Amino acid sequence: MTKKHEFKFRQKDFTALRDIVYERTGIQLKDGKEEMVYTRISRRLRALNLPDFRSYLHFLTSEAGDAEAIDFVNAMTTNLTRFFRENHHFTHMREEVLRSKVIGSRMGVFEKKIRIWSAACSSGMEAYSIAMTVLASVPRFSNWDVRILATDIDTNMLERGKQGIYLEKDMEDVPDALLSKFVTIENGEAYMDEELKSIISFKRLNLMEDWPIRQKFDIIFCRNVMIYFDKDTQRHLVGRLMELLDEQGVLYVGHAESMTVARPGLVPIGKSTFRMTSKLEAVG
Repeated sequence: MTKKHEFKFRQKDFTALRDIVYERTGIQLKDGKEEMVYTRISRRLRALNLPDFRSYLHFLTSEAGDAEAIDFVNAMTTNLTRFFRENHHFTHMREEVLRSKVIGSRMGVFEKKIRIWSAACSSGMEAYSIAMTVLASVPRFSNWDVRILATDIDTNMLERGKQGIYLEKDMEDVPDALLSKFVTIENGEAYMDEELKSIISFKRLNLMEDWPIRQKFDIIFCRNVMIYFDKDTQRHLVGRLMELLDEQGVLYVGHAESMTVARPGLVPIGKSTFRMTSKLEAVG
């Protein structure tokens, strides 16, 4: 590290921080990320009035630094998202999963109940995209029980999601029909409809820790997060997700994660889209 810095930052400081990131989040930082780590954590040094990274590491790993752990994780996580990102997933959910649910409910095969998990939801754009798609797909005023769990490790992002306020320019990928129905634009800001907010629960969740989740989900979105994990962590995470998918439940992942998810028990049914194998299929 030869670049001149405001704070002293040694290679062993980077290595120590990289180890802590992996231990607490499962994210694997590769060599070459030193400047990114310096830029993000130097903000914490200024906020805490600490002289160098050695002092920060000592504080972070001490008992007094327990409260800093959340700010540290917030600083180190990457939040790249947009409304209706990888739109083919929302098209599949609407035309295949939700349509089947609606038809099945009319035939008495399915309950009027939908449970969806947006894992690693970032600022909530994914969760609101899901909510718009669902509410536009199920018959209005017909007593459908819809709940969307939106989780992320970053508390700052979760707060944005709870507020449901974005920039008008963030709406460019929202279909016009959904935009007019569920979003209010005022003074360059976009406000999510209260009906959307009422069916989404934003909760902090570290995918590497215990999950206080007991229900099964019809659909799980876990996209573009596993790419930051090593192979063993990826396989373990997929197994845990499968345990929470209902029979015939659908898992949507990022394009680069399809090979990671390919495993017995999950059937590929579309682009980076997988369905749980039914017991009958498993026997067959």
